[in-house]
Amino acid sequence: MNEARRISLIQTMLRGVALLVLAAGLVLSLVYHQSINPGAIRDSIAAHPVAPVVFIVLQIAASLLFVPRTALGIAAGLLFGFGWGLVWSMAGAIMGAAAGFAFTRWLGAKSILERWPQVVPMVERVEKSGWRAVAILRLTLVPHSVANTALAMTRVSWSDYLFGSALGMLPMTVAQVQIGASGGLVLHGQGNWLLASLLLAGGLLLSFGLKYVLPYR
Repeated sequence: MNEARRISLIQTMLRGVALLVLAAGLVLSLVYHQSINPGAIRDSIAAHPVAPVVFIVLQIAASLLFVPRTALGIAAGLLFGFGWGLVWSMAGAIMGAAAGFAFTRWLGAKSILERWPQVVPMVERVEKSGWRAVAILRLTLVPHSVANTALAMTRVSWSDYLFGSALGMLPMTVAQVQIGASGGLVLHGQGNWLLASLLLAGGLLLSFGLKYVLPYR
């Protein structure tokens, strides 16, 4: 067996093992989905000396395992308050998005959508519009992990992907973290649910509004 073929075989085996590990993680996340809630996340890492690092690792894992970001965004507010909660939640969301994008492309899925003529026009629009298309997709109800995977199957550049993802994820992340921060303060008699509700409504309106502010052709 020549060297190139041996390297190709090793890469194929590594991808197979990675897919098996991911599948096992997906099964576990489905089995224990009721345990994935803001309170449980807060309680499991609140006393950890490097809680922000653990939180970001959890966000990366959630992105790979198709776990919704909402619980993590609220948990960030519970754990760190609004300011630092927003910092760590956005950092984890962007790193998780990057991990999902990189993993899908490592599996060799880049441009795979071009095999289906029915979706080629849409894919071409996304690729031509770059970060605007990425931001718009993030502003819709498409789940975070699904968007990571779908975008990795296009020729969208890393810079457009990361910038568009950060812009598109920001509105709802702000609302989620504020809800968590308000919930944590309520436990001490200081919460402001009106502000949290207004931010949630504002995040939803901004998500819909930006789709018209950032048109793509």
